[in-house]
Amino acid sequence: MKTVLAALLTLALMPAWAGGFFDDFDGEDLGGHWEFGNPKGGMIYSVHDSLLEVYGFTGFFGVREWITARIHPFDDFAMEARVGWTSEPSFERLIVALGGGYPNDTAVALMAYRRDTVNGRKTSTVGASFRDGPRVDIDAPASGFHTFRLTRSAGVLSAFFDGELILQGTGSDMPADTIVLLFRGRQSLPVDLLVDRVSVVPEPASIPWLAAGVAVVALRRRRTG
Repeated sequence: MKTVLAALLTLALMPAWAGGFFDDFDGEDLGGHWEFGNPKGGMIYSVHDSLLEVYGFTGFFGVREWITARIHPFDDFAMEARVGWTSEPSFERLIVALGGGYPNDTAVALMAYRRDTVNGRKTSTVGASFRDGPRVDIDAPASGFHTFRLTRSAGVLSAFFDGELILQGTGSDMPADTIVLLFRGRQSLPVDLLVDRVSVVPEPASIPWLAAGVAVVALRRRRTG
């Protein structure tokens, strides 16, 4: 019994990101867990003040660059990213996605900020999309920091923008094993896209089942010991 209680207590004291992924860009460059997906495109960026900031791109045409990090495959998950943008650029994209089938980076679910200029008028939208499921676009604030959150629990996907549910439904049941941050712009135009932090953890509802599994293993060891 003491073994069981100790196992449960250990789980209770584990940090929220235990078994998951967390990066607050607290360094002078991207950590080694990030891989560039399109070296020919390239991006101009810096890591400073616990921020990843993308300023522009190299290349002659509209370009994009993405970075990926491998995570433990999750069926149920909670992903959160604090991202930011300004109102100056006329064209830019920032996509945060959870992918499956690494290294192909097929998006299971994603949220995106899009900035366009049409007929001289700037438009900003935030969108969410689920693979094999629904999608939505809403008007985005002009500038500032905001929170993208994606969850999947018991097959139901949900997308939240600044704590407000904007999309919910079913989609692909592919396990999520990759975080993708994608940035897009044009060489002749500057961008200003920021990522403050990103995290992925098992969906909270699964934690009690994990604890129960540890307890069962501990009991079996006790009985056979």
